[in-house]
Amino acid sequence: MTVQSFTRECLIAELAVQRVSALTRRVLSSAINRRRNSQISKSDASPVTVADFAVQALIISAVHAAFPDDGIVGEEDASALREDPELARQVWELVSTTRLDGDAECDALLASPRSIDEVCELIDLGGRGAGGRTGRFWCLDPIDGTASFVKNQQYAVSLALIEDGREVLGVLGCPNLKLADGAERVRETCVDEEGLGLMLSAVRGHGAIMRELGRGALREPTRIDRRAPAGVKSAAVELKGLHLIDSTLSTATLSEKVRKLAETAGAPYPGTEIYSSHMRYAALILGGREHVQVRFPATRQPRWCIWDHAGAQLIYTESGAGKITDLHGRPIDFGKGRDLSGSYGIVAADESVHGKILELAARILEADR
Repeated sequence: MTVQSFTRECLIAELAVQRVSALTRRVLSSAINRRRNSQISKSDASPVTVADFAVQALIISAVHAAFPDDGIVGEEDASALREDPELARQVWELVSTTRLDGDAECDALLASPRSIDEVCELIDLGGRGAGGRTGRFWCLDPIDGTASFVKNQQYAVSLALIEDGREVLGVLGCPNLKLADGAERVRETCVDEEGLGLMLSAVRGHGAIMRELGRGALREPTRIDRRAPAGVKSAAVELKGLHLIDSTLSTATLSEKVRKLAETAGAPYPGTEIYSSHMRYAALILGGREHVQVRFPATRQPRWCIWDHAGAQLIYTESGAGKITDLHGRPIDFGKGRDLSGSYGIVAADESVHGKILELAARILEADR
């Protein structure tokens, strides 16, 4: 099979994510200042709503202009904007003032909406997008980790390209991400106060890279390679050494089962707690080989949203950090539309221990029947 480079797609995607990542930091900074000067509650979701709509409009504007025949699946639709003129005004103000700074050539590659009506039309392209088994479509999550975004913790902007039901390109903007204490570890409260965080990206068959986020042209990348050097055989990860990435705040999964799996394996729990789904993948990508994630669905027929996983999973596997399947050992199915109904749960782990984790998970599921 020929490995495609997707050079233009990757450039547009990375520039688009960089442009909106800076926007989210601008919104977040404004929201923090508002809270400092008033008694607005941290649970106030208006800054998040404004940022969600603005990010989705700008990303879709860029990819739709560059690749007009591709489908698009996004989390939001524009009904709230059409019903709330003030919200629409705030979103348009953000969209119309967001550019890549200092590099006119890069900025010219990204289309921007020309009116609030066009903003709504673009958002609805994503909100009404269906995905599917054949052809190409882009999948985006404008802000993954709303609760942590409001708290100025870890959140992500994600964009993926799906072709014939599988990920071929993934870009993850992590605007608050600063690696803790110089080590490659993700921490919820370790926030980049001076820069704009980091971007992770991958193209199928070409590996994964990381670069600093900026405001103009793309910064130089660093290759992420978790594979053992040629000729060197890595020691297998032991079950008792597992470091579990989890979110006990998630209502879509059952952390108690993750705790039970850790106890059965003889591993400590909790390991690392991260709320954002995509930032949990970032923690896996940038962590050690012992870092794993196991997700048990809270319902028997889960409808997990495709945009919470697409792209980041490709970056994980292309980095060599491990493999990802559902709890039955099947590849994650990105061809079922707007959700992952073709897959049940998730196991992301180093290949040396992945099968053993599947066996433990199977016992836990069987005991609950």
